[in-house]
Amino acid sequence: MISRKYILLWLLVIHLLMAAICAFAFHDHLIRLLCTELFVAVSAGISIWAWYSLSKSAKVSAFCLDMINEQDFSSLLRHVGYPEADRMIDVYNRMIAELREQRLLVRGNNEFLDLLVEASPMGVIIMDFDLLITLVNPAAAKFLQISAAELSGRRLKEFDSIMAKALSGLTEGASKLVETGGVNRYRCTLLSFVDRGFRRPFILIEELTHELITAEKLASEKVIRTMSHEVNNTLSSINSNLSVLLGLEDCFPAGLRPDIVRALQVSIERSEHLCSLVSAFADVVKLPEPALLPVELNVIVQNTVNLMQGRFVDEGVNCTVQLCAISPVIIADAVQMEQALINILKNALEASVGTGGEVTVTTTGNPATLTVRDTGSGIREEIRNKIFTPFFSTKPEGQGIGLMMVCEILLNHKVSFDLETKNGYTEFRIVF
Repeated sequence: MISRKYILLWLLVIHLLMAAICAFAFHDHLIRLLCTELFVAVSAGISIWAWYSLSKSAKVSAFCLDMINEQDFSSLLRHVGYPEADRMIDVYNRMIAELREQRLLVRGNNEFLDLLVEASPMGVIIMDFDLLITLVNPAAAKFLQISAAELSGRRLKEFDSIMAKALSGLTEGASKLVETGGVNRYRCTLLSFVDRGFRRPFILIEELTHELITAEKLASEKVIRTMSHEVNNTLSSINSNLSVLLGLEDCFPAGLRPDIVRALQVSIERSEHLCSLVSAFADVVKLPEPALLPVELNVIVQNTVNLMQGRFVDEGVNCTVQLCAISPVIIADAVQMEQALINILKNALEASVGTGGEVTVTTTGNPATLTVRDTGSGIREEIRNKIFTPFFSTKPEGQGIGLMMVCEILLNHKVSFDLETKNGYTEFRIVF
């Protein structure tokens, strides 16, 4: 602005000097004086007009630069009536229109990607150059069992959970199968993308629990069905023959008759026990689809605890129930959920017998959660990842179908659950 004023002042001084010189030189020739003064006046007018036009263009340029610097892409300029300035305004308006369209397009794409990440069933964790977490989608927060607010701005190695420790130890480009809570399994991959010339890491977490358990179940189903068919057919024939022999006890020698009868009865009992065992395996395979209906979680818990209360009293284990003041309503098959809870309570009871432990059953809302906690013997680290494996049991006479059935029921209800020992207690947690 100061330079334009100096130019105008310079033009005025030059033309005033020219007018004075002409007046001094032609003061005695009137016609020449008038012609030269007219020429000076016209020159002054043309110079001022040119200065004003250039000033307009300069003002338009400065205004355009200010608008671009402030990133104001919402305003367009009108013509000012000067060709050079108007041409510049046309270029500016066209550039602003294109920038606005590109910005809207980028914003729309970013919003779409944000919505896609938020809705993705795959966990996504994005970190900055210092491995500080900048974005966590709901699925990742659910898998880590840590809220997005707690994760934001911190490093994964700062958290003590099994999943967080596993994720902090990932190497770029490699996938790792992570198991938590004895049943939940996740494929975790550390990748990166280039942002402003630097590699920026992110982690993808894919839940494989249902797929892997389904594959295990399909593999075991064929074995169970074949075993059940062959064993039951064979044992039925054996029991039939043993029963016929038992009916002919009068034909046995008198001295050996009691021993033979006892041996036949024991054989029949053992055969029937084996048939029951095989049938129990087959029942797990034939577990029906749940009949999902709205039910009160507190009612399921209270009914099941009342049913098991006698066993708790007999074994000398205290069972405490802490129900949510407002009973959470869940969508579930009440009969199957009660059956699952019976098996969970049975395991908690057996772990607490003779240890002075106690069992606590708790329900909470938002989200509806059922927790069974015992202070018994706990789960050893070496078997933690095997407890839901079909037919695996640590008990001498265990069949390994209790927790297998629990796992099948809960997976069919599409709820999340985990079982772990920490801080001196074992906790089975179900989140509906």
